[in-house]
Amino acid sequence: MISTQEIQNQIQKKKYPDAERLLEQALLIEPDNADYFYLRGLLRSYQGKLVQSIDDLRKALHHDPKHTDAAVCLSVILNDIGRYDEAKKVFEQANQSVFLKQVGDDAQIDRRFSVKHFELGDLYFRYRRFDEAIEEYNKAILLDPQMVEIRVKRAKALAKKGFISRAIQDLQQLKIERPGDPTVRIQLGLLHYSQGNNLDAELEWDSVLEIDPVNREAVAYLDLIKTKSTQRLS
Repeated sequence: MISTQEIQNQIQKKKYPDAERLLEQALLIEPDNADYFYLRGLLRSYQGKLVQSIDDLRKALHHDPKHTDAAVCLSVILNDIGRYDEAKKVFEQANQSVFLKQVGDDAQIDRRFSVKHFELGDLYFRYRRFDEAIEEYNKAILLDPQMVEIRVKRAKALAKKGFISRAIQDLQQLKIERPGDPTVRIQLGLLHYSQGNNLDAELEWDSVLEIDPVNREAVAYLDLIKTKSTQRLS
């Protein structure tokens, strides 16, 4: 059996002909191995062979409908070519079984699917499809509620939808749960600043410096407020 790690190493080193040769040999030995089809689909996506890539990724999901890496990769490609609804359906079909079981039955699997929902949420966010992004972030949070970054990104998506009060409320709750996390306070300050509440924003960023005196983001945002205040006075 040819190691998938060996193939991945060749892809990462951009030794595409070597990776392709290994994949051809591997698929001759194990023609039903979903991992090999996924890796060939990934390789072909890097080579710009999108039609062939989509075909290989679909084969991977045919052999293993729960192959989350193949589902996410296929979703990314379909989104990139504008087939948004199809992209969403592909991923939902791949992880539907996770939500049929009780969340928490297998923490390791839950975390893995949480990461994939987070990635898909970020993909929708990048294409300004904020409703879908929020939906994916919600699923990710359900599976891994301790992941602060997901909850911060959901707040950003809510703000983009115009739900500023809800976003601020969520971040304030998260600040109570994680008082030592500067990321939450940075984002809360940005939301206040976007609403013209410079004083509240300044308080949040000052509190970041109490936790992390050299936090570059907080220093930069505080300098921005001071610069704008100086400009107005002059």
